[in-house]
Amino acid sequence: MSSLIYTPSEWGKLYHALPYDFVLGGGAAGPGKTEVLLWEPLQQIQVEHQRTTDPDHPHALPKGASTGWALSLRRTHPELLETIRRAHVAFPQLDPGVRWDGNNSTFIFSSGYRYQFGHCHNASDWAKYLGFQFTILMFDELVTFEEEQFDQISTRLRSNDPVLSKMLKNRAMSNPQMQRGTGQTYNVSDPTWVRKRFVDPAPGGKTLHKKVITLSDGSKQTYTWMFLPARLSDHPNPEFRQKYEFNLRNAPPHIKRAQLFGDWYATVGSYYGAVWNPQLHVIEPFKIPSEWKVFRSMDWGFKAFGCVHWYALDEDDNLVVFYEYTFRGRTDREVAQAIRRIENDVLKIPWRDGASQLTGPADTQLWQKIGQSVASMGEVMATMGVRWTKASKDSRMRNAQEVYRRLGDHRSGTVTPGLTIFKGCVQLIRTLPAVQSEDGDPDNPAKDKDSHWHESLMYGCAFASRGGRGIPSRVSDQDYARQRKARVEQESPAGLYGSKL
Repeated sequence: MSSLIYTPSEWGKLYHALPYDFVLGGGAAGPGKTEVLLWEPLQQIQVEHQRTTDPDHPHALPKGASTGWALSLRRTHPELLETIRRAHVAFPQLDPGVRWDGNNSTFIFSSGYRYQFGHCHNASDWAKYLGFQFTILMFDELVTFEEEQFDQISTRLRSNDPVLSKMLKNRAMSNPQMQRGTGQTYNVSDPTWVRKRFVDPAPGGKTLHKKVITLSDGSKQTYTWMFLPARLSDHPNPEFRQKYEFNLRNAPPHIKRAQLFGDWYATVGSYYGAVWNPQLHVIEPFKIPSEWKVFRSMDWGFKAFGCVHWYALDEDDNLVVFYEYTFRGRTDREVAQAIRRIENDVLKIPWRDGASQLTGPADTQLWQKIGQSVASMGEVMATMGVRWTKASKDSRMRNAQEVYRRLGDHRSGTVTPGLTIFKGCVQLIRTLPAVQSEDGDPDNPAKDKDSHWHESLMYGCAFASRGGRGIPSRVSDQDYARQRKARVEQESPAGLYGSKL
């Protein structure tokens, strides 16, 4: 059995060599991810061929007795056709005895090793793979699958064979883009689940992740996985690379970033995709000038995440998000205490007379009361020195358009964008470019479990649209000392009568 019909690229060699339980090869279009995935079972195929042709092999098998079984999946059957065509050309060169079972979309090699092509069109189609034992799973374009489909089918990776049980692999390839509510004839409920699960923990990739699993018998096993980034530059053919990049000459910037460089944060279908540019909008921190107006915003969360953002508005109406605080499972009092600590100790915006100098918009549920005698969270936080105004929630579309306007402000020739974000605001930077449009309503941003940072930003931009006059000024230490002295003198007999006792 010869493997000379396939020569992997350097990127492909690295992918094939990774020994981990799960590997995601993902990023740019063009580096040959599908071809690499097609040949990922090659080692198992060759081992099983040797076991069934070499009687001296320590784990020899009769011809046709292999239990090896590869499953290559796409979301729909039509998406498999090109890969199946390639397999029809290549597999007979690898093994002249291979035969095709069209009823089950399966190649059966001389050893008995099966290579099946399957799909998971409907959300519940994972159920048809229950009861099978696959020795390698391959998900092509993982972003098109539901997370439950991936998790359920992954439980079918198992073998009792003494050789194959040590060679089990779960593999996937994917481009970053999946648009909410689109596809050929299917939807994906969360188009960013692959990114959140496998890319966010280490966006640069090539990082080994380990998780210790305690089994029911008390023993422990370690699950390992890695994200291996791919770029167009990983394709071995320079003419292909040049032609591909040339064909993208008129594509929007975020599409180019996704398809050339594998940018998982430049989402196709992104509400802000046409205006978001991380090279422009994400900036290094700097000291906020004292004359700039400063305020904060908050989207509340308890079981889900909540967040607070701090903003500065300059004299030209440019808005800077300069600090982010994310919380979950904290009470209103605990959040107020955290805000006090951040403003006093981190941001160096000292509180005056037990109260913050800042205010800003917060989620309106902060003022909801459970009972008549129970203070709302907004009232509780106000007694602790953290004052808020009710966020404008009349129109999410209007608020989102204000964010959009500020992000795109640089297109009019201005030097500074109308909205920039300090690089330390990692959750906002991560989630903002992934915001999708509502199904059937491209003017409205969708809301999902990752929307909290976006909601807070919309509150902040709507608040800033009033202009600097609507934002209270901070009081410097010197001004505060003078004001306090004047207030004390006014309230004392000496101050009242203009003489000293």
